[in-house]
Amino acid sequence: MNIMKYFLTASLILLLFLAYGCGLTGTEESSSDAPSIADIEGQDVVEIPSDQEMAIPALSPEDQKKADSAPAGMTFIKGRCFTMGNDNAQADEKYEHSVCLDDFYMDKTEVTQARWEQVMGYNPSRFVGAEHPVEQINYYDILEFIEKSGGTCRLPTEAEFEFAARGGASTRYFWGNLMDGDYAWYEDNSAGTTHPVAQRKPNVYGLYDIFGNVWEWTNAWYAPLFRPLKVTNPVGPAQGEYKVIRGGGFDTSAGGLRITNRTWLHPKNRVFSKVTTFGNAVNEIFNFIGFRCVQSIPTELTAASPATKNSTSGS
Repeated sequence: MNIMKYFLTASLILLLFLAYGCGLTGTEESSSDAPSIADIEGQDVVEIPSDQEMAIPALSPEDQKKADSAPAGMTFIKGRCFTMGNDNAQADEKYEHSVCLDDFYMDKTEVTQARWEQVMGYNPSRFVGAEHPVEQINYYDILEFIEKSGGTCRLPTEAEFEFAARGGASTRYFWGNLMDGDYAWYEDNSAGTTHPVAQRKPNVYGLYDIFGNVWEWTNAWYAPLFRPLKVTNPVGPAQGEYKVIRGGGFDTSAGGLRITNRTWLHPKNRVFSKVTTFGNAVNEIFNFIGFRCVQSIPTELTAASPATKNSTSGS
């Protein structure tokens, strides 16, 4: 009888021990869950409305008239002041500074091969398709396109590009802090090629492919940092060696599509050299850079409510 009591007591203790051990195991498993993307990237998830209604003010009757007068294929960008740059990213994205811009029009899409060929009479692109963005073009090719376009096109300043691309957002991308392939063609979803324009979701201004698909030339000379000054309608340095390109492309990583990311290229380059990891051989690689046009608002539409009057260098 005593032996039976001892056996039952020992069995009960063993069961309690096992139950306690299982409880510890469950706690350890729950505490060792893999971190979220937000944890890895060091960013909190920011909820962004699905309709991308950022801090864009409603248009006044005068501004609505400008919007209604937008040239075909363009959208109205209401100018105002914003913070340009990023003090917490790459060195050449510094310094954050206040920029004030006048209103302007911008192409909703990158210039397509069909449009380029209609004006220029040839198609230089590697990935051929009428509705694909034109690429393999340098800065001076675009100047020729602009001249032949009869005043309907100019390149954006770097400030105009960043302002329009932001769409009023203060997050890493205009849609939030985490990469979302619904908004851009980039290295993880492009299958290594450009795509017809306007296949991804636009930002609040109706701009498609403002990030991804192809990089885009701006009219600004590259400077390694921004001066921390408030500026109005900045056009960038008066001279330089390289032009700023923005927006990232189909072969760009998610980090390269950030709003404030910037890089540069010599204005004469259509292709450029890259040293391979095998024997230091130098190979030419393709320049997948395109552009989109902007237009200033016609004088007859700005007389009623000009935003600003002077242009300054810098930024």
